[in-house]
Amino acid sequence: MMKNKENYNQFSKNLESKLNDSLFDQEYGVETIVKTLVQSYMIENKSKIQALFTLIGLPNSGKHFACELLEKLNPKIEKVKTFYMEQYSGGTGVDQALVLSFQNDVVSFVKDNPTAILVFEDIEKADLQIQFSLFTLLTDSQKIGINLQEIGDIDFSNITVVVTTTLLSSLLQRKDLLKLLKKDPLQAHTLVMEHLSKEKIPVGESTDIAFDKKLLSLLNEHTLVSFNKLSLKALIKIGARSLHQMSQEFIKKSGLTIEYEEFDKIISLLTLSLSPYINARYIKEKIPKIMFNHFYDTLKINNNITQICYEVSKDAKDFLDNILNDEEKFLTKINKQHNKISLEWDITYSDGVAYCLIKNAFYLKEKLMIKTDEVLHISDIKFKDIAGHKKVKDELKQIITLLKEPERLKQFDLLAPKGMFLYGPSGMGKKLIARAFASELNMPYIVINGSDLFNANNIHKAYAQAYSSAPAIIIFEDIDIQGIVGGIISTMSLEPIIEELDSLQQSFESPIFTIITLSSSANISADLLQVNRIDIQIEVPKLDMEARRFFIKDILKKPHNKNIDIQRVVRYISGMGGNELKRIGQEASLYAARNGLKELTEEILLEQINIIKYGSKLENKQIRDIETSMSKTAYHEAGHAVLSYVLLPKIKIEQVTVAPRSETLGFVSYHNDDYIDATSKEDLFNDVCVLLAGRIAKMEKYGEDGMETGAISDLEVATTQVYAAIALFGMDEELGYINVAGLETGNGKPILSEKIEERILVWISKATKTTKKEVKRLWKAIDAVAIELIKKEMIDGEELKSIIEANI
Repeated sequence: MMKNKENYNQFSKNLESKLNDSLFDQEYGVETIVKTLVQSYMIENKSKIQALFTLIGLPNSGKHFACELLEKLNPKIEKVKTFYMEQYSGGTGVDQALVLSFQNDVVSFVKDNPTAILVFEDIEKADLQIQFSLFTLLTDSQKIGINLQEIGDIDFSNITVVVTTTLLSSLLQRKDLLKLLKKDPLQAHTLVMEHLSKEKIPVGESTDIAFDKKLLSLLNEHTLVSFNKLSLKALIKIGARSLHQMSQEFIKKSGLTIEYEEFDKIISLLTLSLSPYINARYIKEKIPKIMFNHFYDTLKINNNITQICYEVSKDAKDFLDNILNDEEKFLTKINKQHNKISLEWDITYSDGVAYCLIKNAFYLKEKLMIKTDEVLHISDIKFKDIAGHKKVKDELKQIITLLKEPERLKQFDLLAPKGMFLYGPSGMGKKLIARAFASELNMPYIVINGSDLFNANNIHKAYAQAYSSAPAIIIFEDIDIQGIVGGIISTMSLEPIIEELDSLQQSFESPIFTIITLSSSANISADLLQVNRIDIQIEVPKLDMEARRFFIKDILKKPHNKNIDIQRVVRYISGMGGNELKRIGQEASLYAARNGLKELTEEILLEQINIIKYGSKLENKQIRDIETSMSKTAYHEAGHAVLSYVLLPKIKIEQVTVAPRSETLGFVSYHNDDYIDATSKEDLFNDVCVLLAGRIAKMEKYGEDGMETGAISDLEVATTQVYAAIALFGMDEELGYINVAGLETGNGKPILSEKIEERILVWISKATKTTKKEVKRLWKAIDAVAIELIKKEMIDGEELKSIIEANI
């Protein structure tokens, strides 16, 4: 027996060494367990039990195996009894008989085995009443007024109690918490216990706390042991032990000789081939079965074999080395990108020997992806895969540098940023950019979108998952969308996000970064912009020329006419988003295939662009007197185009067309690349003249017959612009610098309403006279453009320029 300090020192060293020989990757946990046990043996224990451990870790990380090893290696422990707590779950309520049965099972075992380990596996799965009854068994029940049946004078003082749980196992893999466990175990213990107190589990259709408060308080007073996730090397060691044991048994019973030329390489490849199910229990069961089947199949083909020799090729070794040198990349490919590892065998026979060669090993995409509870994803998209958006990517690279080099922030006493807004028009790549950002940071991400945005529980779960797996990114897509909440159309509530951001303790080692996408900076909530919430705003504007050219070149990987003017097509797709640009290639290809064409032409591409932008062409039979209608439309659009070219030269025209479509009988379209920050009074007035020029040009050609309803939209916009110039922009000479927005008189009318109406008529009259004068002055160009439109239906911006320049 151990009677002094020296004996206990020797005992602890031997026990710790032997446990580490069999329990891989758990050095810190082993040290904690042995230290606690030795302390309980040397110091008088005031507790009712010898020792109490809470073992937290992933399934199959060695928690139960540690108890089995203690039984074998520690002479003070005679037996292990495991209670699987899932069988003590009552769902919405537990029968009192089950509680008494549980108590009696524990008491009976302790009575017969006074120096044992009691293991309560997956304690969170037991009903709260069962958990409370366990608390009463492990404490002095008389103090809390509980009378348990048949306890009598049963002695628990030499009983070691182990409670296991897999809750928070992911949390224990966080780099910052692992660091804290070594640096300040007490603080880490407190942090983990706080998280356990908040854990909830499903009960029927609702949720309930996972742990009885009194039991959790008792666990908090004793020892917490975290079990690490097993590394690949540890799992390979487990496989090696199983294969060695199985091979020896087979050799002994069969009389055959089994040789492994490079045993470590062979067992490593065999273990990896079990992915994605790489855990200790599965490896122990599967490796012996796989190899026995291999032995059996080899002998079945040639029953004269006396020896089987296993070898590994250089290619397979190189593949293995790459995996072992970058374990994180391997786990990403297996768990997040749904790959598995396949082995290619080559078997030859010579003189009674079967040579089994692992010829090659490679990744293979899972045909049927295995669904797991894992909601984190890894992106393959990099910034280089995204066309255009150079300014956006440059800004994001700066943020990535801050997260990767926290010293830059610490220098200014700043914490790691909690997130950013990506805003801009729909279809410009915000979602793709967010995923590329995650990929560049090598961080997994969670996406919340659609109806999930309106569910506060989903948001909480996302942050809980991100916190446990940090560093991680949470992406909220299109938070300004509307949904039906309580029967009312509404945007999502931001309170759940604000609550999570405010409670988030950001760290440099394991940051949690929130990305929010939305259509406009105007939709960004002031509440989310408060200090220590979302700090960064980045605009994702319309696709630039480079990005559009990338999409067109991608389309032209399909069979196409070599004379296509790429630059012209690129001009036509200004303002279109990524999804629309992808549709161009798809729909143009379908059109060519339906019509038996062998290649795409420029005409096909431009027509598909116009269909997406402006709708399909109308058939002639849908329009009464098509020739007259097209002629009138030609002069209408020619009037717009020529006056626009002359009066508003900064705005570049993309095309003019009179081809009737579902959304318009004709139109002038402009390049979306032109950004104008402010409009002068002269430009605004000239724009009104351009809007009036359609009707006036048509009447110049057809007289009163040219006054038709087709100008309704032009007149509406012109009148609105004149009102804005007078009442909002302070551009009127008589009224001066005023803005009447929101100012009303007692009868609800805007102030100066009569005067404003009077001045609107003056402006429209002046614009009409100016437009008539310009139409007459530029008639030769308008007539030439109209005639060309009647011939061709559509004129490109460059061709339009040539016609106008030749006729003015």
